[in-house]
Amino acid sequence: MIEKDAKRAIALGYFDGVHCGHQELMKLAVQRAQENDAISSVFTFDVHPDTVITGCQVPLITSAACRGDEIRERGGVDEVIFAHFNDELRNMEWRKFIDDVLVGRFHACWVITGHNNRFGHRGQGTPDRLQEECARLGIGCDIVQDVRIDNIVVSSTYIRQQIAAGNMERAQKFLGHPYTVAGVVQHGRRIGRTLGYRTVNIALPQEMQAPPFGVYVSRVIADGEAHSAVTNIGVHPTFGEGAAACIEPHLLDFEGDLYGKFIKVELLHFLRPERRFDDSEELKAAIAADIAQTRAWFAETEK
Repeated sequence: MIEKDAKRAIALGYFDGVHCGHQELMKLAVQRAQENDAISSVFTFDVHPDTVITGCQVPLITSAACRGDEIRERGGVDEVIFAHFNDELRNMEWRKFIDDVLVGRFHACWVITGHNNRFGHRGQGTPDRLQEECARLGIGCDIVQDVRIDNIVVSSTYIRQQIAAGNMERAQKFLGHPYTVAGVVQHGRRIGRTLGYRTVNIALPQEMQAPPFGVYVSRVIADGEAHSAVTNIGVHPTFGEGAAACIEPHLLDFEGDLYGKFIKVELLHFLRPERRFDDSEELKAAIAADIAQTRAWFAETEK
């Protein structure tokens, strides 16, 4: 159990997707914590600040329910602090945020953030001001420069664009891990089993950046084991569109029962758009082709 009044090395940011840039911040937070006999922490918000400020939902790379676990697993930090982003925090003077929140409430002995991060009222808390205030308070501060891949700055915005376009390999390169959707397996319309291809079904969280509807080479993590899968994302146009999109992986060479279990679905490669077929036989042939392509993809990439 973490002590309430323990010193903390705090990485500051929103951390959507926990991409390669975020991981650099957290790696440094872990290092500073070890050097100062402190706890490594991430300080973030429960909702994206831009969603509150603009009134428009910012689509997320990681679902709200999974962000805490994702940050801890990918970053190796001891704890994640979620602050409720409300009018009080939105309008808080930047120095007060450092003095009263980071240091006063959470006992920061070191603060780490990106060079483009802004905080406090009207974003007046800049990295330069953060460094100056930390120096005045006698605590450490690191400002981390951009991480670039292929001379492109790693950012959640760029990764969302790749996901929206179905460029899953590109998204994975910048994330440092596959784009993943997780959830509890629900009962679906049982269409797959009538076609001879059983699927498991999870909902696509509404707050997430939706990839294009279609069929994906994927990997399903269930009960600690990884399974190759073909995953359809969409609304079943052949059998009449449903009210909401769902994610339906067909696990290859798997016969178990996953109903009610929490699974993760890693989307690795976009195969084809979702389409309406004239009859079930045409759909079955398409699924067989999808499975064959998926097996070939894994055989090629895992050489």
